Amino acid sequence: MIRRPLRLWQRNAIAGGIVAAALTVATVTDLGPAWLSYRDSVHPQHVVPAGGEATVAGQTWSISAVRHLGSAVGPGTRPLPDGAVMMTVTVERTGPGQPGQWCMGVLTDGQRRWRGESPPTYGVRAAGGAGSNCATPGPQQWIFLIPGDAVPTALDITGSASAILVRLEL
Repeated sequence: MIRRPLRLWQRNAIAGGIVAAALTVATVTDLGPAWLSYRDSVHPQHVVPAGGEATVAGQTWSISAVRHLGSAVGPGTRPLPDGAVMMTVTVERTGPGQPGQWCMGVLTDGQRRWRGESPPTYGVRAAGGAGSNCATPGPQQWIFLIPGDAVPTALDITGSASAILVRLEL
Protein backbone atom coordinates (compact mmCIF):
# COMPACT_ATOMS: atom_id res chain seq x y z
CA MET A 1 0.00 0.00 0.00
CA ILE A 2 1.34 3.38 -0.97
CA ARG A 3 0.96 6.13 1.56
CA ARG A 4 0.08 9.54 0.33
CA PRO A 5 2.29 12.38 1.69
CA LEU A 6 0.68 14.85 4.06
CA ARG A 7 -0.68 18.02 2.60
CA LEU A 8 1.09 21.31 3.26
CA TRP A 9 -1.47 22.57 5.79
CA GLN A 10 -1.17 19.30 7.72
CA ARG A 11 2.63 19.57 7.89
CA ASN A 12 2.31 23.20 8.99
CA ALA A 13 -0.17 22.26 11.74
CA ILE A 14 2.20 19.58 13.06
CA ALA A 15 5.16 21.98 12.97
CA GLY A 16 3.08 24.66 14.75
CA GLY A 17 2.21 22.19 17.52
CA ILE A 18 5.89 21.28 17.96
CA VAL A 19 6.90 24.95 18.11
CA ALA A 20 4.14 25.71 20.64
CA ALA A 21 5.27 22.81 22.84
CA ALA A 22 8.91 23.94 22.65
CA LEU A 23 7.98 27.52 23.60
CA THR A 24 5.90 26.28 26.52
CA VAL A 25 8.80 24.20 27.85
CA ALA A 26 11.24 27.10 27.40
CA THR A 27 8.90 29.52 29.17
CA VAL A 28 8.29 27.24 32.14
CA THR A 29 11.94 26.29 32.63
CA ASP A 30 13.57 29.67 31.89
CA LEU A 31 11.05 32.29 32.95
CA GLY A 32 9.21 30.41 35.70
CA PRO A 33 11.85 30.74 38.45
CA ALA A 34 12.48 34.41 37.63
CA TRP A 35 8.74 35.13 37.75
CA LEU A 36 8.38 33.39 41.13
CA SER A 37 11.32 35.37 42.51
CA TYR A 38 9.79 38.63 41.27
CA ARG A 39 6.37 37.75 42.70
CA ASP A 40 7.91 37.04 46.12
CA SER A 41 9.60 40.46 46.05
CA VAL A 42 6.25 42.22 45.49
CA HIS A 43 3.70 40.17 47.45
CA PRO A 44 4.49 39.57 51.15
CA GLN A 45 4.23 36.08 52.58
CA HIS A 46 2.77 37.45 55.85
CA VAL A 47 1.12 40.81 56.68
CA VAL A 48 0.95 42.20 60.22
CA PRO A 49 -1.71 44.91 60.73
CA ALA A 50 -0.69 48.18 62.38
CA GLY A 51 -0.26 47.67 66.12
CA GLY A 52 -0.46 43.90 65.78
CA GLU A 53 1.98 41.03 65.84
CA ALA A 54 2.41 37.77 63.96
CA THR A 55 4.36 34.59 64.51
CA VAL A 56 6.26 33.40 61.47
CA ALA A 57 8.60 30.38 61.54
CA GLY A 58 8.75 30.45 65.35
CA GLN A 59 9.53 34.17 65.57
CA THR A 60 7.02 36.83 66.69
CA TRP A 61 7.27 40.16 64.82
CA SER A 62 5.81 43.55 65.78
CA ILE A 63 6.75 47.22 65.48
CA SER A 64 7.76 48.67 68.83
CA ALA A 65 8.74 52.22 67.80
CA VAL A 66 8.65 54.59 64.85
CA ARG A 67 10.61 57.83 65.20
CA HIS A 68 10.68 60.77 62.79
CA LEU A 69 14.03 62.46 63.30
CA GLY A 70 13.75 65.19 60.68
CA SER A 71 16.99 66.30 59.10
CA ALA A 72 19.20 66.42 62.23
CA VAL A 73 22.27 64.20 62.03
CA GLY A 74 24.73 63.22 64.71
CA PRO A 75 28.12 64.90 65.08
CA GLY A 76 30.83 63.77 62.67
CA THR A 77 28.44 62.18 60.17
CA ARG A 78 27.71 63.09 56.59
CA PRO A 79 24.90 65.62 55.97
CA LEU A 80 21.56 64.54 54.57
CA PRO A 81 20.66 65.22 50.94
CA ASP A 82 18.41 68.25 50.36
CA GLY A 83 14.75 67.47 51.06
CA ALA A 84 15.50 64.21 52.87
CA VAL A 85 14.44 63.35 56.41
CA MET A 86 15.40 60.48 58.69
CA MET A 87 13.04 57.95 60.15
CA THR A 88 13.84 54.99 62.38
CA VAL A 89 11.74 51.87 62.80
CA THR A 90 12.38 49.44 65.64
CA VAL A 91 11.00 45.93 65.30
CA GLU A 92 10.46 43.72 68.31
CA ARG A 93 11.27 40.13 67.45
CA THR A 94 11.06 37.26 69.88
CA GLY A 95 12.03 33.69 69.29
CA PRO A 96 15.25 32.05 68.20
CA GLY A 97 17.43 33.62 65.55
CA GLN A 98 18.00 31.62 62.40
CA PRO A 99 21.76 31.00 61.90
CA GLY A 100 22.81 32.34 58.53
CA GLN A 101 19.51 34.18 58.02
CA TRP A 102 19.98 37.44 56.17
CA CYS A 103 17.38 40.19 56.14
CA MET A 104 16.90 43.83 55.32
CA GLY A 105 14.32 46.40 56.37
CA VAL A 106 12.64 48.16 53.44
CA LEU A 107 10.20 51.02 54.01
CA THR A 108 7.39 51.52 51.50
CA ASP A 109 4.57 53.95 50.82
CA GLY A 110 2.90 51.56 48.38
CA GLN A 111 4.65 53.05 45.34
CA ARG A 112 8.24 53.73 46.40
CA ARG A 113 10.70 51.74 48.52
CA TRP A 114 13.68 52.74 50.68
CA ARG A 115 16.33 50.33 52.01
CA GLY A 116 17.25 50.62 55.65
CA GLU A 117 20.68 51.33 57.02
CA SER A 118 22.13 50.55 60.41
CA PRO A 119 21.61 53.37 62.98
CA PRO A 120 25.29 54.33 63.45
CA THR A 121 25.49 55.43 59.78
CA TYR A 122 24.02 58.85 60.64
CA GLY A 123 25.01 59.05 64.29
CA VAL A 124 21.66 57.79 65.59
CA ARG A 125 21.92 55.87 68.82
CA ALA A 126 20.34 52.42 68.50
CA ALA A 127 17.48 51.45 70.77
CA GLY A 128 18.54 49.30 73.73
CA GLY A 129 19.98 46.05 72.41
CA ALA A 130 18.73 46.60 68.86
CA GLY A 131 20.71 45.44 65.89
CA SER A 132 20.03 44.91 62.21
CA ASN A 133 21.02 41.25 61.98
CA CYS A 134 18.27 38.63 61.62
CA ALA A 135 20.60 35.79 62.64
CA THR A 136 20.65 36.97 66.26
CA PRO A 137 17.58 37.09 68.51
CA GLY A 138 16.20 40.36 69.85
CA PRO A 139 14.99 43.70 68.53
CA GLN A 140 16.08 45.14 65.20
CA GLN A 141 16.32 48.74 64.09
CA TRP A 142 16.80 50.42 60.74
CA ILE A 143 17.18 54.05 59.77
CA PHE A 144 15.70 55.35 56.53
CA LEU A 145 16.37 58.46 54.47
CA ILE A 146 13.11 59.37 52.81
CA PRO A 147 11.79 62.41 50.91
CA GLY A 148 10.21 64.99 53.20
CA ASP A 149 6.80 64.53 51.55
CA ALA A 150 6.76 60.71 51.84
CA VAL A 151 4.16 58.98 54.02
CA PRO A 152 5.36 55.40 54.58
CA THR A 153 2.69 52.77 55.15
CA ALA A 154 4.65 49.60 55.90
CA LEU A 155 8.02 48.07 56.71
CA ASP A 156 8.95 45.02 54.67
CA ILE A 157 11.43 42.54 56.11
CA THR A 158 13.09 41.04 53.07
CA GLY A 159 15.27 37.96 52.85
CA SER A 160 17.48 36.52 50.16
CA ALA A 161 16.50 37.38 46.58
CA SER A 162 14.51 40.33 48.03
CA ALA A 163 11.54 38.12 48.93
CA ILE A 164 9.26 39.86 51.43
CA LEU A 165 9.14 37.61 54.50
CA VAL A 166 6.94 39.84 56.68
CA ARG A 167 5.15 43.14 55.99
CA LEU A 168 4.58 45.19 59.14
CA GLU A 169 2.02 47.93 58.53
CA LEU A 170 2.73 51.26 60.24
